[in-house]
Amino acid sequence: MPDLQNPHFSLTGMPTHDSTADRISMVIPDEAGGVMDYAHAMAERMGNARVLGYRKDLEVDGDAVLLHVSGYGYSRYGAPFHLLNWVKRNKPRMKRFGVFMHEAYAVSNRITSSVFWVWRAQRYIASQLARESEFWISNTHYIHDWLETQAGHLPHLWMPIYSTVGELSGLPAVREKKLIVFGTAPVRVNTWRAGGEALFRWAAASGLEIHDIGSPVKDPEIAALLKSHGVIEHGRLSVEAISALMRTATYGVVAYSPHDVAKSGIFGSYCAHGAVPVLLSPNTGAYDGLAPGVQYLKGIPPADQSPAEVARMSRAAFDWYQGHSIAATCDPIEALLRPKKM
Repeated sequence: MPDLQNPHFSLTGMPTHDSTADRISMVIPDEAGGVMDYAHAMAERMGNARVLGYRKDLEVDGDAVLLHVSGYGYSRYGAPFHLLNWVKRNKPRMKRFGVFMHEAYAVSNRITSSVFWVWRAQRYIASQLARESEFWISNTHYIHDWLETQAGHLPHLWMPIYSTVGELSGLPAVREKKLIVFGTAPVRVNTWRAGGEALFRWAAASGLEIHDIGSPVKDPEIAALLKSHGVIEHGRLSVEAISALMRTATYGVVAYSPHDVAKSGIFGSYCAHGAVPVLLSPNTGAYDGLAPGVQYLKGIPPADQSPAEVARMSRAAFDWYQGHSIAATCDPIEALLRPKKM
């Protein structure tokens, strides 16, 4: 049995079913990344669920299927017509079929960008996948609202992304003067580049110890920057070690636009641990129940925040997260995948 008194949510020890009659298959892009981590966490939470990397000859006969959609994971240009064809061929043999739309389509006004030429195809495929489903889920309101125009007659959920590196049952009474940058190497490189010298100046003025968590940064310019500023580089860590660092940290930094940060597992992990997110983006606005100065800091603040202000934002971020913790997310999705028998 999992230790229910442990402040870190455990992904192990969850109950499973003996029968394969109600098996759930999570179909994902056949590549490592946030979608894979998210699906594995969901499958471990649910009973008798498995994660399958997509391939054109994949068979899921008799299973309840949740397709995790991120177009670029299935196709170079994010328009996987072959995925839509796979769904149409296999759906008659599925017990239940739902779609989790991690990403629907991209938009660009630059004629030199490939997105400019394919976004309509991306949008068509996303809409068709939703219409083929028996229920659909999105992690941001702007995609959720668009999908409602396409398949709003079907059961649907809005579910921002939960943390895949643990979550706390309550906020710690004391935090340390730590700032964390967490995520894949490309995401962290973008974050360090967006923060630049201003981030290090603020950290120094506020007495913050800086921690970098994830695969080693190979960008020579950023790697040199981290070393010159004394950043503590942890490399890849276990889920337990990451969670332990986050629960003591005051701030977590990520470069992400506020209009789609609800789909960021990095942002979700900061909120799940009560580390005040620092969001680096030229974009502004309030989305998905999040507002600058309430649940997160927009950009690098001009000076250290007061303890009362930090505590207020930490609580606000943590409270926002509770509506889509791993339990709050997986239980209603499992109910859709396993509807009660009449």
